[in-house]
Formats: sequence, C-alpha cells, structure tokens
Amino acid sequence: MKKFFWWMAGLLLSITTVAQPAYFYPNSGPFNPSIPTPEQFLGYAIGSHHTRHDQLLNYFRELDRLSNRVKLQVLGETYEHRQQIAAIFTSEENHGKLEQIREAHLAGQLSGNTADVPLVIHLGYNVHGNEPSSSEAAMLTAYYITASESAEVKTWLKDMVILMDPVINPDGRDRHTHWANMHKATPVVTDPQDREHNEIWPGGRFNHYWFDLNRDWFLGTFPETRNRIRFFHEWRPYVQTDHHEMGTNSTFYFDPGKEGSNNPIVPNYLYKNIYPKYGEYFTAAANNIGSMYYTKESFDKLYPGYGSSYVNFYGGAGFLFEQGSSRGHAQETTTIPITFAFTVRNQFTASLTTIRASLAEKQQLLSLRKEFYKATTTHAKASPIKGYVFGDAQDATKTNAFVNMLLMHHIEVYKTNSNVIADGKIFDANNSYVVPCDQPNYLMVRTVFEKQITFTDSTFYDASTWCLPLAYGIPYTELKTVPAKGNAVLAITSATTTVSKSNYAYVFKLTDYNAHKAIWHLQKGGVFVQTAFRPFSMMTDGTVQQFGYGSISIPVNLQRINTDSLYTLVQQAAQATSIRIHAVSSGYNAGGVDLGSNFVRTIKKPEAAMLIGTGVAAPEAGEIWHLLDERLGMPVTKMDVINMSRTSLDRYNVLIMVSGNYSLLDKAATDKIRAWVQNGGTLITLKTASEWAIRNGFTKEKLLMDSSKTTMARFNFDEAPEREGSKSLGGSIFRVDLDTTHPIGFGFTQRSIAVYRNNLTVLQPSINPYTTVAQYTADPLIAGYLHPTSNKKVRNSAAILVGNEGSGRVILFSDNPNFRGTWYGTNKLFLNALFFGSISNVPAVNSGE
Repeated sequence: MKKFFWWMAGLLLSITTVAQPAYFYPNSGPFNPSIPTPEQFLGYAIGSHHTRHDQLLNYFRELDRLSNRVKLQVLGETYEHRQQIAAIFTSEENHGKLEQIREAHLAGQLSGNTADVPLVIHLGYNVHGNEPSSSEAAMLTAYYITASESAEVKTWLKDMVILMDPVINPDGRDRHTHWANMHKATPVVTDPQDREHNEIWPGGRFNHYWFDLNRDWFLGTFPETRNRIRFFHEWRPYVQTDHHEMGTNSTFYFDPGKEGSNNPIVPNYLYKNIYPKYGEYFTAAANNIGSMYYTKESFDKLYPGYGSSYVNFYGGAGFLFEQGSSRGHAQETTTIPITFAFTVRNQFTASLTTIRASLAEKQQLLSLRKEFYKATTTHAKASPIKGYVFGDAQDATKTNAFVNMLLMHHIEVYKTNSNVIADGKIFDANNSYVVPCDQPNYLMVRTVFEKQITFTDSTFYDASTWCLPLAYGIPYTELKTVPAKGNAVLAITSATTTVSKSNYAYVFKLTDYNAHKAIWHLQKGGVFVQTAFRPFSMMTDGTVQQFGYGSISIPVNLQRINTDSLYTLVQQAAQATSIRIHAVSSGYNAGGVDLGSNFVRTIKKPEAAMLIGTGVAAPEAGEIWHLLDERLGMPVTKMDVINMSRTSLDRYNVLIMVSGNYSLLDKAATDKIRAWVQNGGTLITLKTASEWAIRNGFTKEKLLMDSSKTTMARFNFDEAPEREGSKSLGGSIFRVDLDTTHPIGFGFTQRSIAVYRNNLTVLQPSINPYTTVAQYTADPLIAGYLHPTSNKKVRNSAAILVGNEGSGRVILFSDNPNFRGTWYGTNKLFLNALFFGSISNVPAVNSGE
C-alpha cells in the first residue's frame, strides 16, 4: 500500500512538472514569449518546490520590468524587513491615467455610478504562512494576465484594474517555506507522519509575533495589516478575495458560506444576489477541472476582521477560498495523495474565475454598492442613535490609540466643542471626541461601537462580539442627538511634555496606558521607583493634585545615581510616554499618605521569562511578547518548555505561562518551578495554565467544577455539532468587579470593567476575602453569545486570584487580558501583575472574624 502511495504521488508530481501549461491553463491561447513563466524564471516547476518570498518578489519585479501591463507598488515592510508589495494589472492606456481612474472610481462610491470606469477588484493571497499554495497561484495568475494574448485577457485589462497582494504574510510564509523545502525528499514522502508535514512550534501560520493576521483587518494591530488597509482605502475595490488552506482530507471550499451565519447589519443584497451568482461561476470552474468542493457548511461572515469580510462593510464582496492542504509537497489522504501542484491549481482556477465573474457581473457589483450606501444611509437616519461620544481624561495614550484606529478605517471623528453630559457621564471638551452616525462609513461606525447584534446561529467560527471601545477600556456612550462638532480629526499625535527639576521627588499617576513604559524606562536606567498603596494629594504646579492607588514616586535622594542623571532619565521617560511627571519639593501630603509612608513601596525591577514551545498557545505568548517589545521596550526571555528541566530560574523573578498543554513539563521541571515560587518568584498564569497550576499544587485556590447532576438526554447523532458547538465560548465580553485598591487593580478608576473571555476555565472565589482581585458579576454578559450552561458557570466566579506561596506569589487569570493586542483596557491588569506581583502581599485572615 505504501509503495502505491509513493508511486501515485510521483506520477501526479511528474505530470504537473513536465506539462505545466496543460495542467494549469490548457487551451488558453497564445502567450507573449518575452514574458518568462514562473518555471522559466525560478528554475523549477510550480508545485515541485516552495518559493521563497524574495524569489516571488523578484518574479513580480521582472514582470514589471518587461511588461507595460503591470506596475508594482511598495506597501511597506514586515517586522523581519521583508517587503510588502501590491501588483496593479491593467492596460498600458489605463496605466497612463491610473490616478484619474482611481479618483473617478472613488468619486462614484456612494452612487455606484462607475459604469464607465474600469472595474477595480483585489486578489489577496497567503495570509497564513503555512497555507502556501495561493502565493504560487498568484505567480501563475500574474503570468497569465501579463503574458496572455487572448481576447478575453485583453478585455480584462481594458475594462478592469486588478490589484494583487501576492503574499500577505511574508514572515510566516518564509518560515514554512524553509521548513517544507529543507525536509523535502526525493522521491517525495507522502506519509503524514513524515517531518515535512509536521512543523515544529510555532509553525508558519503566524506573523513575526505569532499573531493570526487574518483576524487583524478590523483591529489593525500590525504594520502588515495597516499597510494593507491603507492600500484598500486608496482603491476601495468591489471584490476582494482571501485564499486559505484547511485540513489535508478536506476538498475545496468557496462561497456562499454557512447559512444563518451572515452578519445581520450588512445589507442582504450581498448574501441574496452576489454570493449565489458567483457560486455558479466557481461551481462551473471546479466541475470543469474535476475538483471536489463544498459550500454553505462552514465559515461564517460575522466577524469584520477577515480578509474575506472587511470589504463587505464598505459595499464590496469578499470571497473566501479554502483548499485542502498538502502541508508539504505531497501527502496521503483517505483517497489518493494530494500534491502541492493540485492545491495550486485550485487556487489559480479560483483566481481566474473571480476575475471572469467580476467583469461579467459588473452591473451586479455596481448595484451592490449603490444598494449598500442607500440602505446604510436609511438605517443611519432611522436609528435613534445619532452618534457616539468617547474619551478618557485620565488616559490620553489609550484615547489617542482609539482615535487612530477609527481614522485607519476612514471613520469621521470630531473634537467636542464643549463638555458633553450623556448617560450620567461627563465628557470633558479637552479630552473627548464625537463620532456621528450620519457619515458614509456608518456601517463600520456601528460595527465598532455596537455591543450586541442579533444572531441566527449559536455556533461561531470566531468571536461573537467585537465592541472596540470596551476592548480599549474607553468611556463612551450613545447619543440621541449629536452636539455641535468641533474640527474634524485628521491625525492625532502624542502631546509633548516637560518636567521641572526636583531635588526631592517626582510623582506621576498610574492611570495612563504608558505608565508602565515609564516605570520600565526608569528602572532599566538604574532608578529606584516606588508605588503608593494608598491615595495621596500634593501641592504641585501651584495646585493640589490627587494621586490615586498605585501612583508612582521617584525619590531623588534614595538613588545610586546623581540628581542630574536622574533628571535626564525622568525627562526621557516623560518624552517617550507623554505622561505628565510632577516635580515636588516636599513629601508632606495635602491629604492621604506622605511619600515616606510605609504604604509607599519600592517596585522590584521585573526579570521576566515566558514558557513557550510545543503545547503552548502561540498567539497568547506572542501577544505578551508584542506588548512588552513594542509598547514597553522591555525584554522577556522566551524559554522553551523542553529546556526547563536543565534551565536555572535563578536570574528571573517573574515566570509567565499562557494557556496550553504543559504535559512536556515532567515532575522534575514542575518541582523546580514550585521551589522557585516558594523562594520568592512570581508565577503569572492565564486560562488553562491557571488550571495546570492549581492541579499541580502551586496554590490552594480551586477550580469551579460543574457539580450539577442531570440525567443525560438522548439526541440524534447529526445534531451534535450544533448542540455542542453552541456550548463553547467563542469569544464574548463580560463585566467584572475589580478591587482597585489591590496592586493588580492599581491605575483603574472604576471598579466595573469589561474583560474578554473565550474559554471555560472557571476559578472559584478565594476563601481569603482579600485575594479575589476581580470577580464576575451575577449578570456578567455585556456583549456576545453565552450558552445558558456556561452562564451558570461564569457568573460570580473569580476572574483574578492572587495567593502567597512561601515567599512567592501565584497570580491566576481565568482569561487573557492581552487578547489580540487590542485589549488596551485590560493590558494594565497583566502589567500590574508583572511589576507589582512581588509586592502584592496577601493579608492574613483573622480566624476569629
């Protein structure tokens, strides 16, 4: 049997390497011989080898050099300095007036009146690095459009502008490409157990920081995404494709998507007219090449952050393609082996079919956009909500980040002219903004701000809510009338700050998002930094200033460095963070504690390590790496779990464990971590890592187990996916009560905060009344879907627990406070644990109480 698989794989591979035109584009007419095929340029047949990103870029540059049909535009570069490009295909005549075409195309957006303007579409490939077939298909598609002399392609070029992003995730692609090529054998090994088909952690799916870029269109956390979004808004295409791969034993998926899982606020014309019509084209194309496929069973259209859904919120049509993956060059399936070349052919066929269908259905696409803006304008006028006001007078950094996110999506934002009082909240004119609903991009406004949408399905591919002001922790409220607007905000930058020199102390509040960045900057410069466990007020700058729990004090005369060096570091910290740092000449308070109080304690400089590697949730580890790297400039040692047994923990005082399966930590490694905690280390655990810590005796805290005794009902077998899927927690937003007097709650000004939860790790509130730092309320759901059985578990459970273990601390999070690099509102909880965990002494409980 094994010999048969090898023979079949070899046969299929040889067919596609010796007869590429016949395999990929048979009967396609003449091609310009001066344009090299990918095979001629690369020196190997498409599908026989994985193409590095630099080789792929060089091929596109060669097409640009040789042909007047294609021009490249550099979008930016990745963290690993790989260039991002877009290729623009159209006729030579159209290239000569491309800016006029773009302007005319954009000018007709609201009316859909672009019948006489070339149709703009966008083809996007390889957002997940280890789903590589689509970028190989991108080269074939680029060659086909550039070299074909057929009348059909010439018509495409005359009547269309075809935008192409050939590699959305260059860093992840190269990680996987190197893996697949370095393990390729001759003959190819199709055994699924072969190393070629089993990447080591973290795999090529993610970007440099192990994030999933196909969730980032809405969030815009990464430069790769922000570059793409900027290019998207330069053109606003009518169609956008997103090419993926899935399990090896799957076939090929194309839209229409799962019935009942469409986003209900997107006008129905897209779902009723566009997707079914395009489905006819995709069906015919797949039938023509004999490929098996499926539709309407999976992949929802709810979340706005996919490459195949973002365009839907701007009057376009996003199309998802999912190809069963060879995960290498050829791999066995439950039938015949699947080859890399086969996966490329399906993606290539889908690309050409999208172009063909889009031009044929141009009138439908024009109608889609016209109906979209007509419907959204009507909804905006009919809605009782006329706008939103937001702003945090205590946290300019977070507010600015939120404004910049809105501007990235081309949402109109205005300064407030005066104080706004709404819903019992006062929004100060100097620190607040208004977003009116009466604007062209109303649908994205609603998507950003709305807490809850109506679901017709209870099984979610991803999150069930994405209310961004809750994620950012920004005070906001709906408006029934829009107040007088100030100037439109076009860009926002951090304010410049100055600091006077002090010979006694410097103080600042912990409320700003950048406070921990300032602390770290000072600590790495050798400064002793202290935090106040009680509020205080002091005379500074001629007025009495209030400083809440966790406020920072920098005593001048308790340093090892001189006053001038200290002042320089304080100035640098203020400039780097835009935080207002006050110089004070006395430690005597106007209220609360003095600066020399025992309630003012020195913060130990964090020396942090994080366990990573096989079994660990790479995105969660990446979120922490990115947070500390990009927002604090603070190093964290990424320690592989397989090395723990031979690694000394002596140099670290904080160890971080995100969710995952820690079965690779044997008893010796586990005992080593336990001894380290007992000797003064701080262990921070998230989600299932908290479960691991409890089950391995790191703390006396307990998991909340389901103790209900129910008789199991009997259901039909085919109901299982829907019944059980609805019980999972794909991602919802909850309300917790936070103890803002606890060091983990320092810097928060309200006890009620929003947290994101996408798991069922449930912690029991502590028997110690002082150590349940955050607790879910009795009615915790703010936004998203929650199954009734999950609601019973989550309500009143603990969100954060802190325990003394010997001389150390164990800090348990039931959730992930750093979700997708977007939860600015709860990042502070994690950073507090990192900086203040070692001084979060748990009070003893008097047994007589």
